[in-house]
Amino acid sequence: MKETLNLLPVEAKAAAPARRGKLYYLFVGLAVYIVVMAGMWFLNTMNARKLTAEIDKLNKQKIELQQKITSSIPVSAVPPPAVDKEILTAMGRTPKWSQTLSALSVVVPQDVWLSSIESRDEKGGRRLSIKGFSTTHLGVANLISMLESSRNFYDVEIVFVQKGSKDVSFELNAKMRWT
Repeated sequence: MKETLNLLPVEAKAAAPARRGKLYYLFVGLAVYIVVMAGMWFLNTMNARKLTAEIDKLNKQKIELQQKITSSIPVSAVPPPAVDKEILTAMGRTPKWSQTLSALSVVVPQDVWLSSIESRDEKGGRRLSIKGFSTTHLGVANLISMLESSRNFYDVEIVFVQKGSKDVSFELNAKMRWT
């Protein structure tokens, strides 16, 4: 006769060791995953260091080449052409268009296209007339808002805004500041 009495069915006894095996495989899989991720991180770090070294080397070469270029440009002592004082005065009163166009390129929204830019002298400064079109009224409103918030333009006025079949055409006036 047996000394102990087993109340568990035979199926339950056989299933118990399988749980330990599944848990074992889970830990082994997790360990492999961690090792793979650590390896990938290590390789990524090594590649980043190599790229940084290459970028530093290229920047040094760039500086050397720029120094060679600037040192090889001959300095000519050509006297400036004689310019009439009237021309110099007129040039001093005109806006710096490269600065004006650069400032406009920053404030014009993506859904707005400019078709005409004109400037004229007025009392108290220079007035800029801007004509163009947009896909929506909101684009024109955004342009006005951006012009007002810019340090280069102020006193923005709407001459007209007209809804067409496909777009919204507009004309704006703004006073300009330039250096």
